[in-house]
Formats: sequence, C-alpha cells, structure tokens
Amino acid sequence: MSSTGGARRRPQWSVAQRVDPNAATLLRRPFLAILILAGVGGALDADDYLTYGVFTANQAGNMVLLWIKLLDAPGQALLSLSSLIGCALGIGFVVFLRSREWWFVGNSGSRTLLFVSAVVLAITSFVGGRLFDTRVELSTSELALGSSDWWGAFASISLSAFSLGVLATVFIWAGPHKTAVIAATGPYLDAARYGAASIFFKDRDYRQKWRYLIAFPIAWSIGAMLVGLTPLDRPFVTWIAVVIVVAVALFARKLDPEESEDPGDLGDSGPASPSGEARS
Repeated sequence: MSSTGGARRRPQWSVAQRVDPNAATLLRRPFLAILILAGVGGALDADDYLTYGVFTANQAGNMVLLWIKLLDAPGQALLSLSSLIGCALGIGFVVFLRSREWWFVGNSGSRTLLFVSAVVLAITSFVGGRLFDTRVELSTSELALGSSDWWGAFASISLSAFSLGVLATVFIWAGPHKTAVIAATGPYLDAARYGAASIFFKDRDYRQKWRYLIAFPIAWSIGAMLVGLTPLDRPFVTWIAVVIVVAVALFARKLDPEESEDPGDLGDSGPASPSGEARS
C-alpha cells in the first residue's frame, strides 16, 4: 500500500511471519547467532539442573521429572511443573505481543524482545543468588513445599524458563533453516536420520541438512560442557548468558536506508517446504 502525506507505510505482516519470524531479517549471520543462543540455552539448562535439580530449557526432561519425583519429592516435582508453565508463558508472551502489534515482528521489536529475555535472566540471577543457592545449602528434594527457600527456587526457575521461552520464540527460522535454541533432541534425531540417509542414498541435500541440524546439539552440548566442567556459580553463569544475549541484540544488523522493513520484501518466513527450505 502506498503512503499518504509522507507518512511511513505500516508493514502488513502475514500470520506465518508473526508466528515463525526469520532471523535473516535482522542478523548479518543468522545461523551463527542462533547457534550462539543455543549454546546459552544449553549452559543455562545445565546450570539450573545442577542448582535446582530441574530443567529450565529441556521441558521434555521436566515432564519425566514431574512424575518420577511427585511421590518422593513433591516440592521438586512442582518446580519441574513451574518450569514447564514458565516456558509456555514466555512463548505465549511473544506470540501475544506479535498478534497485537506488528512492531514486535520487525527488526526493532525483535531486538527489544532479546533485551527483554536478557533483563528477565538478570532478575533470575538476583533471585537465585539472594533467595536460594542449593549448591551450598541443600537439595531441592529436601525443600519443604511452600517454604521461603522453595518459593525462591520457584521464582527463579519460573523466570529463567520464561526468559528461555522468549529467547526461543524471537526467531524460529535462520534463513532456510529451522532453529532450536532450547531443544536439542529434535535436531539430534533429524541429524541422525539425514546422516544415515546421506550415507545410504549418497544424496548431497541430505548431507547438507545433516550438517546444519547437528550444529544445534553440538552448540547445546558445548554450553552445558562449559558449565559442567567449571566451578562457576549460578549468578555468574547467568550474567554471562545475559551479556551474550545483549551482545547479539546490540550487534544485530540495522537496516540500511535503501533496505525496507516491508515484509513483502523479506519473503514468507514460515513454514518450510517439503525439501526443508523456507518459502520465498
């Protein structure tokens, strides 16, 4: 639509672009940036598991912990549930904002959502460091349900999971590749499948898919490894994650004057075609 009176044209984002945004519209090297964020997800997940005995990113793991801990350690089981709910709320928060206001789909809005994720992570560092520190005190399995320590863990876990839910939903695609910031199981299974197919069928496309997909579990594992093999406490690990997320937001590409933020010029970011490529 043409602008009138020199007013800036309001982009008309499709539903797919609001729900499945592409990092290629904002970042110079979208795939590398998303891998860095995946490493952050792996590090935070490992650190929260060491600290609280539950996951804040690996929600499939929380579904298992919820039921195996429910009878013996109900307090810890409910902490797993708080992570599940917090992550879902973070994802829903981003989708809601983008359903109500097109600005959150564009470059400035996506950058703002990265900052929101970093701010919430910073708050979890304060909450976790001041109210609860299981590495030096006690295990979450020993927490009395409803005690001040339990509520401190509940707040920190919920906020951390909320932040990771936001982080995972800012970008769903990185160019033609589906992202996996807080989940490594799916990409691992797909990478194994395409890896086997590339061997048995000698197909170059499968080989390329395998290489891209395996990068996410590797990035996730590196983040978890850095936490597991170092004595860093939770607030420090969280602040490192905050700095990395902020850096990604700050160094995100700003559009040149010649470039347009009109979604019609950017193409449709979702869903992928059967060949695994995003629609253009």
